[in-house]
Amino acid sequence: MRPAPSIAEIRSRTAVLYPRMAPTTTSLPIIRCALVAASIIGLLAPSTPAAASFTEVSASTLKFEGVRYWRKKASEAKLGSVGQKMTPVAGKNYFQKVQDAPNGIYDVTIDGRTTITTDEAHEWGVTASYSNVSGSASGSGEYHGKLTAYKMRIDLGNTSGDLRYETNRHNGHLQAVKAEDDRARLISAVWVLVQAEESKAECYSGDLKVSNGTMSVTTSASGCSNSSWTIDPGSIIAYEMVKVDAWDKEEITSKPTCSASYPTYESRSSPATPKDRCKKTTYDNVATQCKLAITDDKDNWYVDSRDGRDTCKSKKGKPNKDVECSKGGYDYVSQSGRDTCKKPEYTYADPGCPAGYAYNSKSTSNGGVDRCELEGIESLKPDSQDGF
Repeated sequence: MRPAPSIAEIRSRTAVLYPRMAPTTTSLPIIRCALVAASIIGLLAPSTPAAASFTEVSASTLKFEGVRYWRKKASEAKLGSVGQKMTPVAGKNYFQKVQDAPNGIYDVTIDGRTTITTDEAHEWGVTASYSNVSGSASGSGEYHGKLTAYKMRIDLGNTSGDLRYETNRHNGHLQAVKAEDDRARLISAVWVLVQAEESKAECYSGDLKVSNGTMSVTTSASGCSNSSWTIDPGSIIAYEMVKVDAWDKEEITSKPTCSASYPTYESRSSPATPKDRCKKTTYDNVATQCKLAITDDKDNWYVDSRDGRDTCKSKKGKPNKDVECSKGGYDYVSQSGRDTCKKPEYTYADPGCPAGYAYNSKSTSNGGVDRCELEGIESLKPDSQDGF
């Protein structure tokens, strides 16, 4: 058996095989290589992003992922509600609610999520709602730990359930926006603090319902502890308000309608009578009579009812005669029983539009038919980041 080579022999062989690497008594080059390799591995390995959290929290603002949210009077900032942006000379700007959202028109989704401690919640002056019961967690002094904050959001788009779409189609809410003019704001998102965390965020998404100023969310998601939960006003810690970016005088158009009393719609397009109209038809009825010659004695004749057109019979056995209307200008109508005569009479009324729509009798884009036009919201945008 050959004896193990000495350290000097190993260094000598290394110098022969790798002439550029001279034998050395220090391991610094090897350490540098190890550090470089570790750096490369660190660059190639997938990084684990840090969980987003609230920053710059104050009495008037809260920041999450670079976006500021309003905090002042947050308990009034209910999703979908209409109000004013108040800009006091002294103090921070805030949302002043004017009107709650109509019940059940907006869809709510979860757009953000983070956690805070109960100590932070107490410091900020907010309380947590439970996910499956009404009320606040502020009365429980036993719970200590993490609370979950969810950003509940209504999409600003123009499909069913979105803020723009539904506001335009609920005239009372749209008129409330118009009444506030340039100061009008809508609440499009709120941060809600929740103590009892569900297994998944979908449990907090669904249909927004507002009853007597109380917000609740009904979800169809599976695996949730309950199908609905109430948002306690005190659990709203921040909010986003949006304003109208552009109006469109013809945001929604529709055909004018006639009432049940005037059921027939008539389109008109002449310069003298450009406005369409609704028509109601009634009939004046008169009796039928025997069609007799001047020499006939009417007392000797009578109308005999039969299937089809009635006939006139003689009490003296003479041949039958025709039956006619007792007045000119009437139409003869055969019917079951004794026939009748009638003449149509027409009355007219103006077509109508839904509340909030303008009537356009000069529309040329609808085949000559008049049009109802709603000035509605064309686009919304988040309020400026000023005034916090």
